[in-house]
Amino acid sequence: MEIQKYFLTALSFLAFLGVVVFVVFIGWYLVWKLFLSRFRLVREILGAIDSPTNTDTKGRTKTKRLRKD
Repeated sequence: MEIQKYFLTALSFLAFLGVVVFVVFIGWYLVWKLFLSRFRLVREILGAIDSPTNTDTKGRTKTKRLRKD
């Protein structure tokens, strides 16, 4: 009877720990998908940049158009 009590306690603790880890993982995943993935700095830190930087537009500058009245 005593062993069954300890086994049930350990099983309950492991189940609780599994649920907590699962909830934390889902929370971080949702925060990443909905918010953090929009910031380039965070993507660079984590190495999750999908597209390479565009180097052919480096030399071009935009000229400001002046309105002539």
